[in-house]
Amino acid sequence: MSPLSRSVAALATVLVLSGCVSLPRERGYTETRDLIAQQRPLPTDWSPLATDQSPLIPTTPLSIDDAVRIAFFNNPRLREEFTRLGFGRAELEDARRIANPSLGYLRLSPRAGNGTQITGSLSLGLTDLLLLSARKRLAEGELERIQLAVAGAALELATEVEAVWYEAVGAEQIAAMRDLVARASEQSAELAQRFFDAGNINRLQLEQERAAASQARIDATRAGADALRSRHALAALMGLPTSASWTIQTQLPAPRDVGFSADALVQLALESRLDLAAAKRAVALREDALGVTRRWRWVGDVEVGYERERELDGEVLRGPSLALALPLFNQGQGALARAQAELQQARAELDGRLLAVQNDTRLGLDALQVARTIAERYRVDIVPRREAIVARTQEQVNFMLVGVFELLLAKQQEYDAYQAYLEAVRDYWIARAALRGAVGGRLPDDGEATEPTLGVEAIMPAPAAAEMDHSQHGEKSNDPHAGHHMPKSADAADPHAGHAMPQDRSEPDPHAQHRQQAEPTKAEKAPEPDEETEHTHDHGEQP
Repeated sequence: MSPLSRSVAALATVLVLSGCVSLPRERGYTETRDLIAQQRPLPTDWSPLATDQSPLIPTTPLSIDDAVRIAFFNNPRLREEFTRLGFGRAELEDARRIANPSLGYLRLSPRAGNGTQITGSLSLGLTDLLLLSARKRLAEGELERIQLAVAGAALELATEVEAVWYEAVGAEQIAAMRDLVARASEQSAELAQRFFDAGNINRLQLEQERAAASQARIDATRAGADALRSRHALAALMGLPTSASWTIQTQLPAPRDVGFSADALVQLALESRLDLAAAKRAVALREDALGVTRRWRWVGDVEVGYERERELDGEVLRGPSLALALPLFNQGQGALARAQAELQQARAELDGRLLAVQNDTRLGLDALQVARTIAERYRVDIVPRREAIVARTQEQVNFMLVGVFELLLAKQQEYDAYQAYLEAVRDYWIARAALRGAVGGRLPDDGEATEPTLGVEAIMPAPAAAEMDHSQHGEKSNDPHAGHHMPKSADAADPHAGHAMPQDRSEPDPHAQHRQQAEPTKAEKAPEPDEETEHTHDHGEQP
């Protein structure tokens, strides 16, 4: 065998042996997990390679960290993202290997006579060998880009889970408040029925109470439906069936002060965003690919081999072979144009990503500041003022300066203000989750202690509190009928003077005397304009 033949055979042997080494099983997955862990803590028992993981659902109410942890274990979308690593690994496996050698066999027999010509050949593509280093480099870079993209998608999922968790907790808190309001309104309607039966209020006021109770129950039902929808959305992100037994926290923390600047957050986002790093990596890969295309555009398919031929007379011929494609019609113009277009596309995507990161970060910070301002205005201004309005209106009702309808309206506005406060707190935390995602996974003040928001008990007493003693005039009560006490005896001072009970118990309506009151006779003296007239039929109102 000639020296050239021995060199070709040795080279082929080395390449074959080196190509038999496979990638480590954890290649790509471990690096992706580390990228995620740099931005947010990961469960110690979580592995992107495991497909049969099933974390235990806590028996205590789910915290936001519990929700993210369960989503990392169960969410199908995250598993789908990690399959991209498998494709990247496959491309790298192919890039690390050259094409298989070709074995040729030719047998020629004459039409007449004896003798057969046999030719055997072994050839190997030299182009793959020449481009092996560049192909490996590009495939490894592409796998790194996929790792960054998959880790960024995992962080986006965590941000989405956080936002839906805040929405679910806020919905639960609003539903609890509305249910408590509905129960208090229903108890108030029951009390109004007793007052009506005793003749202390008229039919209009009773129906107003009943309507208010029905509306409160409708609002509670609607709030419960919103909480159920939010729960289902959170269950879907966590990869759990809606029938799974789990509970969630029922109170959001109070908003924090916004103590960081837009410029600092933008700089942090430019350094931390993994999708931005993936876009930069894509540009570098396209630049490298364009350089490789330019260098090797003139090289077509090149094959080296070895042939052995036995002639008819028994003589054996052997020697190396070489096949080279001549670049006469195709000099790689299409490949070069494609590489240039891919580079331009990657640069445009990077520019768009850079602009979006900066704008999203600044917009997210503005949204966070606005949400906190609104929440604080409700907490320190609107809610206390509504509480003061209810307290002052209650005092006027106790002294019959205004009617009970004004108190009902004041209470409803107080409930609406408290619900708006809870919604503002929810919007703050959702905006904070979005800002965390815009920055890249962490904010400078993450981990600081938080305080709870105003609880439902701050504006509504427990349902049992509505069953208070209404016998003391002027006693503070959340019931709109507080102060409308029943007279102790027949001759006791009755604030509902003029609402006398009918003597004839057969009359179905205790207010019939007011509607059937006779017209005054001419002999009766009309009151002077400046004289104090009798208390009118409208409950709690003075002329």
